Parts: sequence; structure tokens; C-alpha cells
Amino acid sequence: MPLFNPSSEALIRNWNQTIEKQIHIKLITTGHTEDNEFKAIADHLLHTASNMVIKPEKAEKGLPGFLLKENITYSAFPLEKELEPFLEALSQLNSNGSILSESIRQSLDTIDIPVRLTLYIALQCPHCPFVVRTVIPLALYCKNIHLHIIDGSLFKETAQKDAVLSAPCLILDDDFRWTGSVSGEEIVKMITNRDPSQLSTKTLTTILEQGDAAWIARQMIEKQKIFNAFTDLLLHETWSVRLGAMVVVEELVETDPQFAARLCPVLINRFDEKDISIQGDILYALGEAGDSETKEWIKAMLPALEHQDLIDAATEALNALESKSC
Repeated sequence: MPLFNPSSEALIRNWNQTIEKQIHIKLITTGHTEDNEFKAIADHLLHTASNMVIKPEKAEKGLPGFLLKENITYSAFPLEKELEPFLEALSQLNSNGSILSESIRQSLDTIDIPVRLTLYIALQCPHCPFVVRTVIPLALYCKNIHLHIIDGSLFKETAQKDAVLSAPCLILDDDFRWTGSVSGEEIVKMITNRDPSQLSTKTLTTILEQGDAAWIARQMIEKQKIFNAFTDLLLHETWSVRLGAMVVVEELVETDPQFAARLCPVLINRFDEKDISIQGDILYALGEAGDSETKEWIKAMLPALEHQDLIDAATEALNALESKSC
């Protein structure tokens, strides 16, 4: 059975004639069972549309799909009802959001931190193309909107992990979600009115990856609140994530040492549940942010430590705290 029926073939050829400048996108493969189907679709698109360039790229993890821009991933087959909005998105790659209203563009210009939007669609869904047409221009205009479009019926495990039961389903920062149609105005309003303390661990990780640890520190100091998601970053199983979070701790200590000390009871309470590598990083953070009560806790706990790495980390933390009190 051909990938594209005659009407779809005609749609692609007609679209190709409207393109004045070559469209460059990437095909991301991850070793997933659906890699070959995405490759077949890419090959067919290249054969039919001379103005399309698709560069293959391998990734170690995640879902396969088309990378339209660095902040837009399309993990769905652009077939049937989804072909036309997919081609429209390609046409808009160089338009810089010109189809958006002035008010939406002004609101998008105020977004200065990463936003994660995940849109679940289904190939036979009659409402999904409308939402695809709504969200893609937002991400095309605003590079801080990281959009991932996923066919939930194709990647069922991912949809189940996100507790998606129907399509379309649009999820903002692993928290707020819309089911069914939604307007661009409503999406942008929810994004711009976000409470930074409610940002997800994944969103804070993206902020750290972009080198903006100082922003996270400022937001916590302004709200006088240690974000729960930030604590999860400090205790994350991945060392590089913990390392990035430690930069925030150092920012907090430098800017507001008393506030930074509020981290310590939270870390102490979770110390016993973590493995040795994370415990070592907790001790480092306690040495950076701790106060006199923290120092007494480390002194009391030190004799019970058996692993040499933890003994060394605790000793260094005590030395750091002693030097601060001098």
C-alpha cells in the first residue's frame, strides 16, 4: 500500500511549486522501531518535492521524527489529515510568524525563559490539524517555545506516561493541559501568566542547559521560596543535571546567603534515601549553603559514615563552613 494516495501526491507537488526557497529540515532517528517508516516518508517527500532538503541525523534517545527547527520536533507521520498542516508548517519556516496577530507577537516577545509544549495528536483525529496549525506558528515565532508534536497512537508508551487519553491533547510544562481545540490567544496567555515556582523539573533543566542559572536563583529569591522542582534537580540521578543545579546554589549563596541556607533542611531530610554519589553532592551543597545548624548535623553524622568518598565530602563541607564562620 503506497504511503501517499493520489490526492496527497498532488498536494505535495502543488505545494512544491509554491516554494521559492529550499526548505531544510532534519530527520531524527533514534533506533526506534518506527525509524524505517520515517525514513520511507522522508525518501518519498524528497522524491516528490524538489524544493525540500531532509538531512538525516542520529540521536541516542527520544522519539524519531522530523526536526523542523531546533525547537520544533514532529514525531508523527505527515499523512492523511496531517499532511496539509505539515506542509503549511514547512512553508512558514521562513515567515517569522507573520501569520500571527500583532497582539500575539507582542505577548510572545515577553517570553524570556524556555516553555515546553507537547501536543499529542492522532492520524484520524478531525480536530488535531486545527491545533497543529495553532501551535506551530507560536514556536516558529518564539524560539523559547520548545514544541514536540507526538502521535499518541503511534507512540503509545509515551502517551501513557503523560496520561494522555484522547487527542488532541496539549500539555504545557508537564502541568497544565488542554483537551480538544484551543486558541493561540489562550495558549499564550497561560504561558505568560505562569508562576515560576510551578515550573517542571524538565523546564528548569532546559533553563540550566541554556546557561541561565542566575534566572532560577533570582526567581526563588524574589518569591522567597525553594522551588520543589529545583530540589529535584539537586537530587537528580544524572550528574550533569546536579552539576547545573549546583551553579544555582552558588548563585543563591553569593546573592542571599540566609535564603540559601533554607535549602539545607530539605537536603538533610532526603540524605538517607539517596545513593552515595548523590549524598556526596548533597554534602557539597550543604558546605556551600549551610549555617551553624548544618555544621552541627554534619559533625554528628560524620562518625557513622563508612564510605571514604562521603567521609572526604563531609570533611570538606565542614571545612567550608568553618571558613565562613571565621
